[in-house]
Amino acid sequence: MVRLGRMSFSASERTQLAKLLLEVGPDAPTLCGDWTTRDLAIHLYLRENRPDAAAGMFIGPVKGHLERVTEQVGRSMTYERVVGEWAKGPARFNPMRLVDPLVNAGEHYVHHEDVRRAQEKWQPRAFGQEDRKALHRVLQTMSRLLLSKTTVPLVLNPEGMDRIVVVEQRGVANPAQSVQVIGSVSELVLWAYNRPTVGVRVDGEQNAIARREA
Repeated sequence: MVRLGRMSFSASERTQLAKLLLEVGPDAPTLCGDWTTRDLAIHLYLRENRPDAAAGMFIGPVKGHLERVTEQVGRSMTYERVVGEWAKGPARFNPMRLVDPLVNAGEHYVHHEDVRRAQEKWQPRAFGQEDRKALHRVLQTMSRLLLSKTTVPLVLNPEGMDRIVVVEQRGVANPAQSVQVIGSVSELVLWAYNRPTVGVRVDGEQNAIARREA
């Protein structure tokens, strides 16, 4: 889908994902483990609107609070309302509003694909130059966060774009070995997030790749 005006990649993915969530309904599968689209929608809503609960996604002692709030939202809000509220984006005084293009570009894109690719007859999308630049920025940032524990040099090679050195030779356990990953930038983002991909080639010792949970 072509973005209109000056809408950011993050905002465009939000809009398209919200539309898809409503189209497939609350009980459709996703690529997020055993989550349905209802579970994913509540996750997106809480992540942005309930920082007290969202902390439980990263901090063990707060996980119980997250589970309680998740259950409460599931009981008190319809699926359509959850999606609709999230689709509006961060409220005026929500700090997330200031960092939305930076923080949410990867989140929205990956979860959009989590829903798209769990449905029948999906096809990989084609992206324009500006969207590919946005995805390259996501890949630069998130690959170094998610893959930094890899024990050999790791280089990502998005087709037609600058390569990204995720792990350098210095300081790794096996500097003589290396892993080269080649594919479109959109598929490499999904690869970094440990999602199924199309057309990605990995050359080297794949067992040395270590991912953090996304």
